[in-house]
Amino acid sequence: MSEEEREFLEAEIESLRELTAAQSVEIERLTRTVAELTQQLNRGSKNSSLPPSADSPKNQAEATKTRADRRAEAKTKRRDEVERNRGKQPGAPGQNLSMRSDPDEIVDHEPTCCVSCGEDLTDAPVEGSERRQVFDTPDPVVIATEHRSVRRRCSCGTLNRGAFPREATAPTSYGPNVRAAALYLLHGQHLSVERTAEAMSAMLGATVSAGFVASLANEATGGLTGFVEEIRQRLRDATLVHVDETSDQVTTDKWWFHVVSNQLYTYLFASPTRGKAAPDEAGVLGAFGGVMVHDRLAMYFKYDKATHAVCGSHLLRDLAAVGVGWDQGWANDLAALLTEMNNAAHAAQAKGKSHLSRRMLNGFLSRYDSLAATGLAANPAPIGRDRDTIEKDGYNLASALTKLKTEATRFASDLDVPFSNNEAERALRMAKLSVNRPSGVGLRLAV
Repeated sequence: MSEEEREFLEAEIESLRELTAAQSVEIERLTRTVAELTQQLNRGSKNSSLPPSADSPKNQAEATKTRADRRAEAKTKRRDEVERNRGKQPGAPGQNLSMRSDPDEIVDHEPTCCVSCGEDLTDAPVEGSERRQVFDTPDPVVIATEHRSVRRRCSCGTLNRGAFPREATAPTSYGPNVRAAALYLLHGQHLSVERTAEAMSAMLGATVSAGFVASLANEATGGLTGFVEEIRQRLRDATLVHVDETSDQVTTDKWWFHVVSNQLYTYLFASPTRGKAAPDEAGVLGAFGGVMVHDRLAMYFKYDKATHAVCGSHLLRDLAAVGVGWDQGWANDLAALLTEMNNAAHAAQAKGKSHLSRRMLNGFLSRYDSLAATGLAANPAPIGRDRDTIEKDGYNLASALTKLKTEATRFASDLDVPFSNNEAERALRMAKLSVNRPSGVGLRLAV
């Protein structure tokens, strides 16, 4: 082989090496892009904060099938344990209506003639009766009450007028019972303004307009000033609260609904901003000194008077999203550990215990530390480029779980702290069912 041919082949080999290196870089980039897009495509309510309604039809169908399978399995298990007849079980309390001893009305039904011979029974002796009671509501009738302001002239010459009651605001107006019924349908049953007006007309015979219904919220809000402050104070004094926020449409604008709640009280506050200015204005979290359960949004950690607990359900979804990546098995293992810790906490509560044993808790926390460290080791900084989305998610989650170990495991060290933030999410879910909602404050008091 001549020198010229050798130099040509060496140049060709070097060119192919450079091409292979470039192709290797491009293949790695495309592989990461495919992985990112696949992760976005597979993102749903089980591995992100997206609601179940955002799941793909396939995922929704699979979830429905899974729930049906679980119900069938539970039914089979119950059948294997004991064969039960349909309906009320022996010893179980009944759900039937009870007869009243003092009914509002008694109607006697007399037989008029004998079913055997046809003789008239008008003068026949009574030998007993059988009782049946029917419970019903009266026919809806709108009652018009006319209020007259009588004028009387005093001997001093002054003309005096009788005061109209508060509900008589105009020559004709609907009274407090109609207003209360419309507000209940609108905010208690989450009907739209138009459907509330239709229901009032069909059920109660009150032909109210959609405009009348829409005006009631602001009218009712004016009477809640003292109640709102009482709710705020009770939540400030509580030992534990759940907090969260979600966006929604108010007319044509995007607003945010912020919630502070516990098992007794729920305070909802509407604001055009998601930031800390909104809960500051709501007036609860700034003075709260108990345990605050949330989804680790940075804003909540700025309330330093509170002791913080991170929602375990959010962590499980975050870990599920990261766990599908290469070399991210630590995420699935940590999710299994958190679930095991939650089961242990429930088992201890069921036995009337106020805390886990020191040995059990230390064992859980040691395993937590090991898995969090594995997560950091599995997500080193890449050489010569920035982290892609998947790498950022894995590294950021491992870092957060390392930093927030105390908050993420508080449910295990303090059995009074729940594993999840579902209390707040349930309150927000009901708020979002309403449509044509005016801006302002909505509240629920449950005792």
